[in-house]
Amino acid sequence: MGAEHIISQQNNLIRKFKKADAADPAAARRLDEFRVRDNRIFRGLVRRGVFVEAGEGRYYIDLDQAAEFKSLRRRIAFYVGLAIVLLALILFLTGNFK
Repeated sequence: MGAEHIISQQNNLIRKFKKADAADPAAARRLDEFRVRDNRIFRGLVRRGVFVEAGEGRYYIDLDQAAEFKSLRRRIAFYVGLAIVLLALILFLTGNFK
């Protein structure tokens, strides 16, 4: 499973819960209401606190954690890209880039 697929699925899950306004325990929903499976991607978001179990198989989105999670992904992408550019620059300047 590629990174773009995982990110797409994460974004899709977050979007579905936001659209349903399931952002507090009283508004928690069952996964089958969204046609969502309890898979590794969803479980990862639960472990990160993006989704919170409200009991009886119902979940809601923690909007603050969702924003922090997306911000973290952007920071990681930025630093990975920066590292690649710096590596390419070092290789170019040392003559090892062919």
